[in-house]
Amino acid sequence: MPAENVQSSFLEQIKKKLPASTSLADEIAEALNISRDSAYRRIRGETVLSLDEAKTLCITFDVSLDGLLGIESGIIPFRHLIVNNKPETFEQWLKSMLENLELINRYSGNKEIVFTAKDVPVFHYFRYPELCAFKMFFWMKSVLSYPEFQAKKFSGRLISSDLLALARKISKTYHEVPSVEVWSEETTNVTLKQLEFYHESGFFKSAADSAPVFDEYKQMLNDIQDYAARGYKQEDAPFTLYKNEILIADNTVLYRMDEKKTVYISHNITELLLTTHEPFTLQTESFINNLQARSVLISTTGEKERNKFFNRMDEKIEAVKKRIG
Repeated sequence: MPAENVQSSFLEQIKKKLPASTSLADEIAEALNISRDSAYRRIRGETVLSLDEAKTLCITFDVSLDGLLGIESGIIPFRHLIVNNKPETFEQWLKSMLENLELINRYSGNKEIVFTAKDVPVFHYFRYPELCAFKMFFWMKSVLSYPEFQAKKFSGRLISSDLLALARKISKTYHEVPSVEVWSEETTNVTLKQLEFYHESGFFKSAADSAPVFDEYKQMLNDIQDYAARGYKQEDAPFTLYKNEILIADNTVLYRMDEKKTVYISHNITELLLTTHEPFTLQTESFINNLQARSVLISTTGEKERNKFFNRMDEKIEAVKKRIG
């Protein structure tokens, strides 16, 4: 490919990431600290980007160098958000989640979040304080191995009010964005197994200490059933729910903003891998579309199937509560 075509293709990738009303020349000029005229010369191909300039643009606009070099290597660039037992990484994970949701929420064009759910989407958990506190405690104690939690039994008071407030903002923002979720009958099992494991391990002082968590878990599912029946979470935020008979292998999230797409894949339970790599996002979108086509729509229509689906989930909750006494 001629050099000017490589550069043109690369800059076109950057342009696709910008809102329609934003000037590509202005953005490049600011990123490279050059004049607007110099930016236009690079856009027209009159001036070739240096390697340092290309690196700066890749970092600024999250564009892969594969796009610059024209390589179809099969190598997909992911951004990895690390979460470990340092408190700041957990808080940064939440802040990053909120920033991404706010970005799509501000977008004025067609937008949608599509979630294939091995576990109930975390945005729902965050709306309920005791349930949210339990999930955070589980992650920090049993997944991230926070030293200060290792000898502790669960108490919602152990989770900081700042983290809970951040979680509520995440949930509120998600409830303002149109979304599609694909669940299976296994989707609710993850948290139920965590609750049962904590009882068997003695991480609750008594069954009474877990009662508020179970109550809010049931309330969350009742609320989601209501969203599905109405077809929206709140005004101007449509909600579409599918039931899939195939076990969903992981939590995969697709953000759509007109032609712009981003894929988020869960890694090590709390960590995220995200990419805007076009071939990968298109392949993921195709897979999700195929999954939806092979699923049963249980929002707005399919009242009988919807009620059966959520009734079975309620029965599972009651069975676990009975087992732990």
